[in-house]
Amino acid sequence: MKVVLLNSNTHLPERIENEAAWPPLGLLYIGTVLQTHGHEIKLIDNARMQLPVEKVVERVVKEEPEVVGLSALTHTFRQSVKLAQAIKEKNPDIKIVYGNYHPTFEYERLLRSYHCADYVILGEGEYTFLDLVETLEKERDIREVKGIAFRYNGGVVRTSPRPLIQELDELPFPDRHLLEQEYHSELVGVLGSGCKFTTILSSRGCPYGCKYCACSAFTARKVRFRSPENVVDEMEMLWSEGYEEIGFVDDNLLLNPKRVEKICELLKSRKIKLKMWAEGRADQASLETLKKFSKVGCKTIYFGLESGTQKVLDYYGKNITPELSRKAVSNSKKAGIENVIGSFIVGAPIETKEDVQQTFDFAFSLKGMDFPQMNVLILAPGIELWDNAIKKGYMDGEQHWEAPVPAVNIYPSYLKERELIEMIDEFYKKFIKRASYLAYQLWKTLKSEYRMKIVLANLRARTSFRKTIQHLWGYQ
Repeated sequence: MKVVLLNSNTHLPERIENEAAWPPLGLLYIGTVLQTHGHEIKLIDNARMQLPVEKVVERVVKEEPEVVGLSALTHTFRQSVKLAQAIKEKNPDIKIVYGNYHPTFEYERLLRSYHCADYVILGEGEYTFLDLVETLEKERDIREVKGIAFRYNGGVVRTSPRPLIQELDELPFPDRHLLEQEYHSELVGVLGSGCKFTTILSSRGCPYGCKYCACSAFTARKVRFRSPENVVDEMEMLWSEGYEEIGFVDDNLLLNPKRVEKICELLKSRKIKLKMWAEGRADQASLETLKKFSKVGCKTIYFGLESGTQKVLDYYGKNITPELSRKAVSNSKKAGIENVIGSFIVGAPIETKEDVQQTFDFAFSLKGMDFPQMNVLILAPGIELWDNAIKKGYMDGEQHWEAPVPAVNIYPSYLKERELIEMIDEFYKKFIKRASYLAYQLWKTLKSEYRMKIVLANLRARTSFRKTIQHLWGYQ
């Protein structure tokens, strides 16, 4: 069958830079599995291309697909509906299949509210999508496909669940030739790499239950690992194809230190010279593991530090302490990792203005952290705090299910959204204008060929980099 895989953009222009930075790895996996079984695939990543609805529909219809697979997160869901409706208007015979986090958690409301959606993939998509496509092709009973939902006899039917994929090594390496555009790592509008970049996934799932994250619900807290050999085989292939930098997008990369260290050993023995981005938890950032990772090319590490106050960390169910966060940053610098990024979330309902300021002060105090990313706590389907807000009567799920919403706009809170955003803006201006910070970053950049390439890439780019710096420094 001819299948178009479509990654939706958002309708919010301020999110464009961040959403376009990473390849749609989930769709690449699905497309590759379909290809290996003889189906013809076209992948359109509109989060990257940012085409208007009519242009996207024109491209889809031109391909004459029998099936369109539409990936939607909560912040892209409303735009995805516009795309699906417009595609159906042009060709009602095209079957539209929704997937990803938001459709998985809101499949019933989606199918009841929007008849442009024919089927919803629940959870992991590779084998479910393949089964669905081949069932449609052979006109078999759709109710036999595990792990989907669809309308039937005036209601919504959910079939028996499909087990999570246990042997990740059996999946083919994603075919990145399906991509039409180049990608770059990016943070708050600033390019984070100056070379050919892609992403890789070495494991799936996370055993933790952070209340602001939907991963635990999506993967039932089950973690599955690719073997180190399989991971490094893919990295070697990417290196041979001219990629210079990769970003690990695992839910919890550092969970198994021995496995990470084995990957490092294999990279060293095969003399693979890739630069790497990694993400991890502060309580898993051992100096020994980070040193080995740094020696084989890890240049940037991103930690979810979340807060500088213990009561907020406990509220989130994060199971770390501010001191563990401080140690993770320190260990990363001692290991020789060039860029350390800390992600924080402000706007918990229990947070006062003083608590938020304490998190800001904590970020200022982290010697060796190159950049803090401050985020407002957002509620979305699949998140425990979303479910709690509905149970406690603070939120009507029917009213809010189609888009993310700041927690302070739902829960009884000490602060409001506008006040939080203003505080974050002021924090960034103070953080980047410090003479000691500027001198330190300049010194690091001048002595680092890697960093110099990033600076030059930003200067050559179109770029939101200039707008970001202008905003932080307060001029136009």
